[in-house]
Amino acid sequence: MTAATTTPDTPHPVLFGVSQGKRCETTNRTGGGGGEGGSGAEEGPVRERDLVLDVVRAGALLVVVSWHWAFTTLGWEDGPRIGNPIGETPGMWLATWFLQVMPLFFLVGGALHAVDRRRDGDFIRNRFRRLVPPAVAFLAIAAGAAGIAGALGRVDLVRGVVLMITPLWFLGVYLTLVLLVPVARRAHRRLGLWAVAAGVVAVALVDRIWVLPSRGAIAVLPMLAIYALTWSVVHQLGFHLGALRAAPRAAKWATCLGGFALLGFGAVRLGYPASMVGSHGDPISNMSPPNLMVVFLAIAQMGLLTVAEPVLARWADRHRELIASAGAWSMTVYVWHMLALAGFWGLVVTLSGTVDHTVDGSWWMQRPMWLLGPLLFAVPLFAVAGPGRSRRLAVVSRRMGVRLGHDGSDGCDS
Repeated sequence: MTAATTTPDTPHPVLFGVSQGKRCETTNRTGGGGGEGGSGAEEGPVRERDLVLDVVRAGALLVVVSWHWAFTTLGWEDGPRIGNPIGETPGMWLATWFLQVMPLFFLVGGALHAVDRRRDGDFIRNRFRRLVPPAVAFLAIAAGAAGIAGALGRVDLVRGVVLMITPLWFLGVYLTLVLLVPVARRAHRRLGLWAVAAGVVAVALVDRIWVLPSRGAIAVLPMLAIYALTWSVVHQLGFHLGALRAAPRAAKWATCLGGFALLGFGAVRLGYPASMVGSHGDPISNMSPPNLMVVFLAIAQMGLLTVAEPVLARWADRHRELIASAGAWSMTVYVWHMLALAGFWGLVVTLSGTVDHTVDGSWWMQRPMWLLGPLLFAVPLFAVAGPGRSRRLAVVSRRMGVRLGHDGSDGCDS
């Protein structure tokens, strides 16, 4: 996400395009905040921030963190055992059609990349410069912790460290798509929506030939290729977000309702689970590896965003400072929030001896505690790792043999 001084363009929740919403003018400055311009590499022209899209990305990140903290069932048997309440809560699969926000992140990235006017090399260098260093600091510390745990023979703790870094899969896939942006731009210019259609057909064929018959039991390298393929289709779809935002309201509603209809069709007729979050009761997960249902959800959420834009624009215009602050802290929150959850879980286990992860009435009554409790660890973690505080982490990382080329800003703006 971006800070207040720059153009939005990022991995997680970000959206951009030919906006019909409220905007504020900003300037790319050398050494600026966590946004597009503050790489310290070059100065850019005055650009405009799209406050509606800033609200969307901040809200999407809030959904991700809240879900991880409040709706993760976490046990410990030779390492962490995680789950969620979807398979044990009738009808909760429907909530995942709105709370599974990962497609928004890639839609937004595609929309932003479609309007970026920098040369390909400058664009790619800027994206990596802004997004990689905060994650490297966290990964360096995680690697050190895993190494110590392994030396002590605590394989269970090593698995716990792996769980903490799992959400960073998104950043890896996103950066892969950043490298492919020159190809995506050419495909968009020459083929338009036909490029998206070809990608959809490819995803459908992979699902039919490989994913569904194997029930998702796929080797690592093919799995990574499927991740790249499916999310690249969503990213390519994002190149058309600006056009949809400028389209008549009927087209926006048709996109939204059509996407949700496709989700229903996929669940009822094509053999996919209805839930857009993996559940132990489902034969496969729609998210791992991502399949055709992810593309359907992206269509629905793309339409829903454009339908809701007038309301979002009014709210954004009243809360500019809050939106700017959310953008500045976004990468910090994204990278470190799972460690805060682990800390609170450890505290609860220390005080009570166990954490009951049986989904029942008592479990639901505890959700507010799990939504707010991790803040006990998140606040100090974010204070140390937040915008302008990277030098402290750089010292730690260098001691572990990792040197960060970071300029002191938060960095999530791509």
